[in-house]
Amino acid sequence: AFIYTWFFTCMLFLFRPYQLYGVKARLILVISLCYFLDAAYRLALQALGISRSRLSITQKIPLNVIFFLSVCWQAYLVTNHLRMRRTKKQLIALFIKLTVSLFSIIILAILVASIIYPLYNKKEDNFRLIIAIFSPVIGVVLKAISRICVQRLWNITHPGYSYILLGPLYCATAVMFRILQADLGSLKPIVILGIIHGAAEVIERSTMVVIDHIFHLIWKRKSAPWGSFRTPRRERLMADIAIMSMLFESTAIVSVNGIFYLYQFLYVRNDSLLELLQSFSKTTSVSLVIEWFFTSISLAIETRYQNMAVMAVWRRRWKRHILVAIATAVPTAIWTSANILVVVHGRFLESSHEPCKMPF
Repeated sequence: AFIYTWFFTCMLFLFRPYQLYGVKARLILVISLCYFLDAAYRLALQALGISRSRLSITQKIPLNVIFFLSVCWQAYLVTNHLRMRRTKKQLIALFIKLTVSLFSIIILAILVASIIYPLYNKKEDNFRLIIAIFSPVIGVVLKAISRICVQRLWNITHPGYSYILLGPLYCATAVMFRILQADLGSLKPIVILGIIHGAAEVIERSTMVVIDHIFHLIWKRKSAPWGSFRTPRRERLMADIAIMSMLFESTAIVSVNGIFYLYQFLYVRNDSLLELLQSFSKTTSVSLVIEWFFTSISLAIETRYQNMAVMAVWRRRWKRHILVAIATAVPTAIWTSANILVVVHGRFLESSHEPCKMPF
């Protein structure tokens, strides 16, 4: 239910209440219908004895199709509601801009779940570290494409709300790739990966305008002045993205490590709860310190040298940012929880104490 209300929740934060007047009831009806189809499909698989809990990749295809159709249907209703003397081409562009973030998550989930995670579970620790280092490049590409689309959004929303469309993608990438870091096992590779990722995040946040400009040239196949990427609307979006990225990275570290050690406590190890809590605190605190160190460097570059009003936006809009982060993190955690368990289960499957097969 949380997953199917994902897009609807984003629309509630993105638009003012009067802009969605007359369309909210239809959106809720679409959500209810698609959720009913999802639940009926799962019940049918259990009733027929095909599957009890864990679905195969083939069995998940209808569920992904239902979710995809749900997002498209809701986006169509919102786009049609906001049509107001716009051409068909403009309506298609608006539809793409509203859905590009969630569609990017689906692409990311398919690539990560079907290629990266299985390959990661089969390799040794050194190869795992290499995979964990270079995997986030996929997220950088998808985030750049999504940013370009959102930056060119019409004046139908407040400039300070555009980042809401990017929230699900930034949260999903943070959680999915932090899974690889949490599963490295020892503290040394975690520190190495944390330093590399922290430095990469500083470079990415500090060069977002350059990255977006390059992708714009590749996409449009024509030159564009540098000043076109430093408009007030895009400057506000960059400040909101910086805040959002800091919140989601820290949240991903704590949540992924929490699930990782909770799984060990319930299914794998015979260690006491106190020992696992000490190990969790040590690993999480080290990752958080590294993340906060590079976040401070990134923040100093953005505020002092790029004249980006990150702190001013945070002081004025911190409550809304936290609410958006919570509303985004809950469905993202549910969406990626299956992938987290696949990675963790794959690692401990070969251990001497084989983990329980049920219910996961």
